[in-house]
Amino acid sequence: MDAKLEEANNGCYISEAGNLGRLICLPMALRAAIELNVFNIISEFGPGAQLSSQDLVAKIPTTNPNAHIYLERILRLLAASSFLSVTTRTSSKSSPTSIINGRNGNINGGDQHHDKKVVTERVYGLTKESRCLVPREEDGVSLVPMLMFVADKVVVESFYNLKEVVLRQGCVPFDMTHGVSIFEYAGKEPRMNKVFNEAMGDFSVVAFDEVLKVYNGFVDMKELVDVGGGIGTSLSNIVAKYPHIRGINFDLSHVISVAPNYPGVEHVAGDMFEELPKAQNILLKWVLHDWDDEQCLKLLKNCWNSLPEGGKVIVIEFVIPSEIGDNAESFNALTPDLLMMALNPGGKERNLVEFYDLANATGFTKAKSHPISQGLHVIEFHK
Repeated sequence: MDAKLEEANNGCYISEAGNLGRLICLPMALRAAIELNVFNIISEFGPGAQLSSQDLVAKIPTTNPNAHIYLERILRLLAASSFLSVTTRTSSKSSPTSIINGRNGNINGGDQHHDKKVVTERVYGLTKESRCLVPREEDGVSLVPMLMFVADKVVVESFYNLKEVVLRQGCVPFDMTHGVSIFEYAGKEPRMNKVFNEAMGDFSVVAFDEVLKVYNGFVDMKELVDVGGGIGTSLSNIVAKYPHIRGINFDLSHVISVAPNYPGVEHVAGDMFEELPKAQNILLKWVLHDWDDEQCLKLLKNCWNSLPEGGKVIVIEFVIPSEIGDNAESFNALTPDLLMMALNPGGKERNLVEFYDLANATGFTKAKSHPISQGLHVIEFHK
């Protein structure tokens, strides 16, 4: 092998070793920082605040005298990954020094003076990325619940069996790991039910902020059923903006049982694969990606049967772009695509043609897409 080529390859190994290690360490560092309240503490000091690890530890309940040393190591990685800004701060600290008196070097009775010691330390601030992890003032929403869901031990354990979907037909890694589906698991485990609902709720709010800026299809509606609507967060935001809409939030009973009351929203429990409430319009927000084509066709047929002539289904999903690249549009679709593969039987993200095929196969006469932002689409199926 050419000496220069071999040297280049060796350099590649070294650089990629750090990148590959970061794929594991960064999510865990983020999780630890969130659990230690790091981002919120920095935010509480106001815009532009920069704190050292010792400043932060002073606000964290810890009995470890070396806590700042360990926290510093977490903060450094987050700064190197753009989740924190970093700079240095220089300060002077006094330290007492004894002046030795007497021929024998006896310090007893010696005078003391204070030397000034210059100390340089790193200080950290929020960045565009980490501000998304701090609750917004207007509604307390952030991306933390979504991160805590995908980084939850129950979810992460499922990924250890990801290869089995290639090796064994019909394998669902979550089911294989935990013995039940994710929806059954959430129905039996209140903690996981809470983690899941909070993740879906907060992410729906930030996504609908973008949807409502661009999409005006709710303006003339009189009623809307949000199928698989979770605890009703998205529907409540729609009804708040368009109070003339009668909102019906439809989901499984264990979800509806913890849903808060919202003005203009009625909660209804049921199974979307059995029967849906009659309505002029139906919302399917991140529902179709949970299921394979066969289940999606069954659900969409139920939607078709519940709609009057002229009614429509409003599908909100991330769409796989025709060209894959290192960009937000691709990652917003491909990351949840792998998550669906790990968690749900046949769940997947789709491209526009696949969505249109589902609409045509269930009798809808027209399908129209409205691109929103970064791969997020609103797709209308008209009856």
